[in-house]
Amino acid sequence: MATFFGEILPVRSRAVDDDEDEEEALPAQCEPVLHWSKRVRTELGKTSEKKVLCSNFVIAIGLEANAFTEIYVKQFNYELVGGIFTGLGDEDQLTLSNTSPTDKTCYIWRCHSNPSILVCQCNRHVSPEQSFQWAQLLVDNIELSTAYIAVLTASDTGGYCSEVPSSDLDTPFLRALKTEKFMASPVCKILEQPNMLTGLAAQLMTFFQVLRYKAVIYVCFKENKYVDIHDVKAFLPILNVTPIKDITEPNKNAEQMLRDIMDLHAVNDTLYI
Repeated sequence: MATFFGEILPVRSRAVDDDEDEEEALPAQCEPVLHWSKRVRTELGKTSEKKVLCSNFVIAIGLEANAFTEIYVKQFNYELVGGIFTGLGDEDQLTLSNTSPTDKTCYIWRCHSNPSILVCQCNRHVSPEQSFQWAQLLVDNIELSTAYIAVLTASDTGGYCSEVPSSDLDTPFLRALKTEKFMASPVCKILEQPNMLTGLAAQLMTFFQVLRYKAVIYVCFKENKYVDIHDVKAFLPILNVTPIKDITEPNKNAEQMLRDIMDLHAVNDTLYI
């Protein structure tokens, strides 16, 4: 079925027998798996809902959004409490030990001083086939019914439709979409039609709209193929609006941290040239 944000959900037919259904199922190792830390598993064992409580949730998808979140959002002391693992193989261990900004991981962090603040940093590609289950894992395991949710991601201007020629666009720039329940005003223009979200971002916002959650997504449209300082800084205006403004504080070391992360990515990128 078509969703509010243009994504197509993988609805399975009921008109198949059990044998056919099993034959068409994806291998278990291809299905996303959410792994909580021992501490969280112990906490959940004492609750009836079996969900992690949350008042503010930031989801960063992609390199630029993750760099911004690492530098400007996670300024309080955060602990690693979980991870979503996709396409597990010999090179992808079910572990929470890889924490470099360049690691291909999807980790969930929790604020020490306010455990209801969560940050999910997805630093690896999630295929369209996996995005539905990936989003389902979040809403099934985190209590988001009263939370403010912000999704951050980036996209190439090559896929951006505008009356202005792409060569004349002043990049990078932000666009936003929000669910009906999100009553605050985004800090930038709403994404113009016929542009639409795709992939994991679309799947997440579709879930949030259907479940009537308070969610907003900010998309940085950029030209650069690799991570660029200006693309990361394009997200800076959101520090002044709900829900980000309520969970952050100024980072006096932001510029140095940004340069360090850029250097890490530069080294990592040259390995594949």
